Amino acid sequence: MTSAVKNFSFFEKTFFSNNEFAKFEQHILQLAEKMALPLQNYVIDHLAVRVNSEQSAQRWLTELLKCGKILSDNLVNGRKIYLIQLDTPLIIANQEVEIVELPFPKNKQYPQEGWEHIEAVIPFLPGENVEQWIARINLLFLWNQSDILKVKVSTPKVEGETLPNPSIAVSFMDNQENKTCIKVHPYHIKSIITE
Repeated sequence: MTSAVKNFSFFEKTFFSNNEFAKFEQHILQLAEKMALPLQNYVIDHLAVRVNSEQSAQRWLTELLKCGKILSDNLVNGRKIYLIQLDTPLIIANQEVEIVELPFPKNKQYPQEGWEHIEAVIPFLPGENVEQWIARINLLFLWNQSDILKVKVSTPKVEGETLPNPSIAVSFMDNQENKTCIKVHPYHIKSIITE
């Protein structure tokens, strides 16, 4: 059974396009291949959407709430980010993913709205700190040495969260067709918001 068939009930209930999601999945798999990242070895803990207007964000939120409930709605770097726990997980890259991240817009304009990235968990090793984790990921995958991949390292801080949440975001440098992104971080998003 294909991802599109398994995800049918989600798209039947909402305005979201099954075709757009299928294209998003293709782009994610294409990017993962160029990153030499075996997604089957890592948990994809959430999917993320990007929007450019308050109106678009409200529409996404309304539609997502037809299929789930708000898990959190924290301020991150000065903007509201909703995490929606879906009643029925979406299938992407042969994994069930039950959380969708919906940031409300701040100042940035994205080249396209809609499904934008996935986040996968590559856990800390015992005793490893943030800097060592970043160095290990860089050494393991060498994304920062690629001439076709763009890499951004960040450590968003949210009030009340106690676990460190570094992330490494990888996307194509100059691919007009594929604007998706894959991020890796050391903790599942549920651990981050509940610790």
